[in-house]
Amino acid sequence: MLTFTEVEMFPLIKLAFAEGNSDINPDLVGRLANALLSTNADARLDPLRLTLGLEGAQFRDGIFSWKGFIFYKWQFSESMSSLSKIGLEMETIKLKGRPDRTSKELAAVLKKSIRDNIRTTALNCSRVLALYDDAFRDLVHRGHTAAFRKFLLDAPLLFVELGHMMGMVSHIVSYWSYRYRAAEKGGINIEEYLDILREFNVGLAARRPTHDHSVT
Repeated sequence: MLTFTEVEMFPLIKLAFAEGNSDINPDLVGRLANALLSTNADARLDPLRLTLGLEGAQFRDGIFSWKGFIFYKWQFSESMSSLSKIGLEMETIKLKGRPDRTSKELAAVLKKSIRDNIRTTALNCSRVLALYDDAFRDLVHRGHTAAFRKFLLDAPLLFVELGHMMGMVSHIVSYWSYRYRAAEKGGINIEEYLDILREFNVGLAARRPTHDHSVT
């Protein structure tokens, strides 16, 4: 998480601290990344505060939003490969006994729905995170400070949706890993397997959008 944060912060740190074409000390990047992750805002982040043009409570709120998006980007990058792997492991999990035809057909329907919902969830997360990436890119490459500042202050509106999706993804990844490892040893009966598939399918099902993603 710290290394990921350093990479994310580097362009803005360079904008705030670099003089001319001078290089940025990696230790400075590490200290500021630690400061961002460990506090809402303190004096160590003053150059970033000046660059963003934020003061007091607005700066604290902005830092909270920035920290949130960096965390969700990190969580997304860590979880999506594992979530995709589940789509393959659903076919190879060890079942106890011989499931009847009805159970097999239900499992097939649920697995297809889960795979579709995995793709939809990944796309929806990517779209929300792209709003942050676009606003940040406008700041560091075009100097659009006001647009990024407004994005950070309005961004909590996106956290409910993104937090719901990433929270469910994290739960599914960790719970599946536990159940799959257990099934490798002694198998799992079809009733338990279907219950897991139902839970995952409901959890990943797309929710009705709460807004139009027009934060910026």
